Amino acid sequence: MEQDMIGAEKWIELIKEYSVPKELTAPLLNAMIEKILIHEAATNEGNERIQEIEIYYRFIGKVD
Repeated sequence: MEQDMIGAEKWIELIKEYSVPKELTAPLLNAMIEKILIHEAATNEGNERIQEIEIYYRFIGKVD
């Protein structure tokens, strides 16, 4: 639980640093995102392409 609090505090510090971005830049994304997982695409019954993407944020992990 303490580790979660430390991660949340670091996340808040990071948000304050980038609180009013004028554009979405590579340095901003690199600072805020730890990793992005892109799963294999599938087709559903309606012939629509479905692909799951998971974004893991630095210090706090995946947010559902």
